[in-house]
Amino acid sequence: METELFDSNTKRYELAFESRTLPYILESRAQELGDKVFFMFQDQKVTYKELDTNVNRVANSLTDMGVKKGANICFMMKNSIEFIYAWFALGKIGAVMVPINPTLRGNLLQYIINNSDATLMIVDNDLLDRVKLIEGDIEKVSNIIVVKEKLDLDEDVKFKNIKLMKFEDLMDGSTSTPNIHIDPWDTMSILYTSGTTGPSKGVTLSHHYYYYNVISAIYWMRHTEDDILYSCLPFFHANASITSIYTALMAKASYAMGKWFSLRSFMDEIAMYKATHTNVMGSILVLLMKREPKPDDADNTLKVVNSVPLIPEALEFETRFGVKLISMFGATETCICIASPYDEETRPGSCGKALPQYDCRIFDDNDMECPPGVKGEIVVRGNLPFIQMDGYYNMPEATLASFRNLWYHTGDYAKKDKDGYFYFEDRKKDAIRRRGENISSFEVEEVINSHPAILESAAIAIKDKEMTEDEVKICVILKEGQELTPEELINYGKERMAYFMVPRYVEFMNEFPKTPNQKIEKYKLRDKGLTPETWDREEAGIKVER
Repeated sequence: METELFDSNTKRYELAFESRTLPYILESRAQELGDKVFFMFQDQKVTYKELDTNVNRVANSLTDMGVKKGANICFMMKNSIEFIYAWFALGKIGAVMVPINPTLRGNLLQYIINNSDATLMIVDNDLLDRVKLIEGDIEKVSNIIVVKEKLDLDEDVKFKNIKLMKFEDLMDGSTSTPNIHIDPWDTMSILYTSGTTGPSKGVTLSHHYYYYNVISAIYWMRHTEDDILYSCLPFFHANASITSIYTALMAKASYAMGKWFSLRSFMDEIAMYKATHTNVMGSILVLLMKREPKPDDADNTLKVVNSVPLIPEALEFETRFGVKLISMFGATETCICIASPYDEETRPGSCGKALPQYDCRIFDDNDMECPPGVKGEIVVRGNLPFIQMDGYYNMPEATLASFRNLWYHTGDYAKKDKDGYFYFEDRKKDAIRRRGENISSFEVEEVINSHPAILESAAIAIKDKEMTEDEVKICVILKEGQELTPEELINYGKERMAYFMVPRYVEFMNEFPKTPNQKIEKYKLRDKGLTPETWDREEAGIKVER
């Protein structure tokens, strides 16, 4: 069998289909690159050989525990090398990573754990209390592996029916390569997206999905083995895990980890790692542009900055920082299908052109293609097998609905010009995007509606012009005879939802505009925007901790 094939679209040699799996890629890179550094974080460095060896240790330990191919394992972890070891270990034995946003708590956390059929969790020690609070409602998890050095499980935590183990004990496993066959179509992860008109959906993604998306990233950002890819975005998102970590592995490059974004240290970390590429959200570009310009802003090691979305001042950013900005569009269900060409002048406002392996079009509400310049929904169809999701986990009806007429419907409005460039317009789905986080209005409303004084609520997006993204406004109707202040409502929400979901704006109303079948007409609430009756959490000085 040939191990490499020439792809006429990307003009690159690619692995033969049978080899497009994480085990093959990791093992071949370790054999070829050996002592080259793959992972960097502050003073910590891990070579390709050490990476593969430690991944084998964790993989074999999990197998010895009884974890089998196809088992779903929930991660509740912040950025760390242990996250990568565990993720790659599951890939080697055919188990499935289900990463959870570590800021989640309560009902939504319980929902994802149960909906995913997880039997095992890997959890950072400082997040254990969130799991303990819902222990009685977790259906199938019998073991939790706890990530923390020198942890005394007997003294630190107590669970009634769940056995706790130390992650460090997994490092005692055999270093031999697990003898488990993995096919490109085998599921590698289930990533939960924000629900729109219902609960969050688990997107099932294959090994080939990951492979071909990193091949695309290498193609549109021109990665080479001399590059150092830096990202401070969270690992539980496809953004950092695919276009930074896995792309570095495939490109034979190095990955530098940021724990989180800090405006004060962002460029300092770029300099410390000598990073050549970074992957950010548009709001980060806004903050960098707001800093006082310095004469040496362009004196950095960066070549390419990948952003979602581009800011209006894109050309000024390129000149000031001496980089090439690459915009892109995608969804977890189909990953990046549109990106701005590396060798063409950046077009502010555009998210780029369709990548060669995707057919991307603009459809109207009848699934008829719109002519250039006419707004419609972005729809996507892969030109190769297994480069889009395999479906929503345990949700066949939702899967069929999203692939209406055999096209994946993104739920996003855009226009396309005569040159093939796409221009994002608005979200068709009832979702909110705040500071890089996709927020389900359904899930915000579920928490707010659980308050005993609330009759009904509607969460909507209010555009934040400065940050290019959304803020959350909650419109509320109280039950008859009930009283509630905005401060009381926000404090109630802070205890029951992730920090980024907590609304900034609150407005009490007497009634909502509704359709004849009593659905709230949210577009009318959005059009109304901020009013004199709207209460602002930030103006009130109420802070929300992570």
